[in-house]
Amino acid sequence: MAIMSFNKSSKSIMSAINYFESDTDHTNTVRKFKPIAIFGDKNSIEKIENLARESGIENTHSSLAISFRDNEFSEFRNSDGSYNEEKLVVAMKEIVKDFRETWFAGLKNPDNFSDFWNIHTDKGNVELNCAFLKMELSTGKSFNPFPPGELNQDMRDCYVDLLNDKLGFDRVIRNPFSLAHNDLELKDIQNPSETAKRQKNFVKPKKDKIQNFLTSQVLDKKINSREELIRVLQKNGEVKFLDKENEKDKYNYISFIPTGSTKAMKLNGPMFKKDANFDELRNEHRTNQAIEKNDSLKQLSNEEKESKQEKLSKHIEIEKSCNEKLKNSGIKKIKKNSSRKYLPKSKKLATKKVTSSNEKVTQTKQSAENKNDSIKTIDKANDIKKLSENKSIKENLYKSSNQIKIKPAIQNKEDSQKNSTASISSFSAVAFNSSSALITVQINSILFSKLNLEMQIGQLSHFKESDIKKIFELKQKIAELQQQIETLKAKQEQSAESALIANAKKFKNSGGSKIGI
Repeated sequence: MAIMSFNKSSKSIMSAINYFESDTDHTNTVRKFKPIAIFGDKNSIEKIENLARESGIENTHSSLAISFRDNEFSEFRNSDGSYNEEKLVVAMKEIVKDFRETWFAGLKNPDNFSDFWNIHTDKGNVELNCAFLKMELSTGKSFNPFPPGELNQDMRDCYVDLLNDKLGFDRVIRNPFSLAHNDLELKDIQNPSETAKRQKNFVKPKKDKIQNFLTSQVLDKKINSREELIRVLQKNGEVKFLDKENEKDKYNYISFIPTGSTKAMKLNGPMFKKDANFDELRNEHRTNQAIEKNDSLKQLSNEEKESKQEKLSKHIEIEKSCNEKLKNSGIKKIKKNSSRKYLPKSKKLATKKVTSSNEKVTQTKQSAENKNDSIKTIDKANDIKKLSENKSIKENLYKSSNQIKIKPAIQNKEDSQKNSTASISSFSAVAFNSSSALITVQINSILFSKLNLEMQIGQLSHFKESDIKKIFELKQKIAELQQQIETLKAKQEQSAESALIANAKKFKNSGGSKIGI
């Protein structure tokens, strides 16, 4: 009997893979038999996960296990309890192939997705472990073949039932009155935190008691609706969010504080759903009891098999259509400030405060820089004034124009009328002499080369390992070109300043000049 269970998401896919490959289990006990590798390149997966994070994907991966009972695949077991690796790997590869075709329909490995698979046999049974990145590699966009919700859970149940039927194993018998547990409640953890201790020593035993008590109440028909279920719970503690019961799906579970506790626990399972039909739950319970007593019922009937296969086929077609659309949607454009959009809500407020603080610092710096620029401008004007040493020179700035006309000094009004006012370009234009113009041409040429390299990067995939090295090299070249541009701009500024001072000296030597409009 195969059971598919999802593991609690870790910070990095490498954490999950390292655990899968570790010679010790979650209790730090040395595994009797070492893990067996099947598929997956750790180095490649780590690089791709880093790219996924850079592109703004917060939840980069998922991990799961398909577990089998002790007596299943016993034909591959050796006398010492180990398994014939060659034969076991062949059988597991067939399951991996079926899994990929079902949940990654329309996608190919390694072109479109990246996953890791290995086998654990240290607990006396076979566990097939999987970790995969939730990013389509040709576009860099996120995808999740296992979105939360009852529909997807139903599809998972259909897949597991058909997998067991295909392998000739007994079907999974699901308890309609079961309560969901998390990892902290189920696993023995070495050096557990206070929270983990509470989950293991208080929450799980309390949930087990609640499950047994409510099961007997439902079977005795003392509970026939969600309202009656809540009333029974209220006699033994506090039910939260009763004022939000009308919200359709948000509280499709019950948050309950048992008597003697100050913290709420989440009661989640078939009988806690808002649309729970207690007559159907009782019928399912009776059917399960009959299956356990009759071996012939432990296999799917033809009608059940056809129904489940039809459901799963529809799901695969929908999954394939979505994945094909995703592949053809084009490469994801990575924005410089993409972290602003993709951060979880818990981090957005803190990021907003930091951004606001940074903006204030930037504004302060810009204000200081502007003030320094103004001082430098005044100093330069004073230098020109000292160089000219002529009281007849007056400086007038246009408010509506950047051009300043420079008129020769005149002796009288008649000379002014006889001689036309010859104007030359503004100070900025004076500064840009032939040397400066040459530098401008050089800058434009480098900018063109830089644009060409950026266009080459745009034609590559940021998420394929084969293109990562080339993109890195192109980015290095772009950085070098940018450095050349900055150097040329510095030279251009020096040239402009030198020309400005030389021009002022020229005016002084020519006997003074008048700046006017």
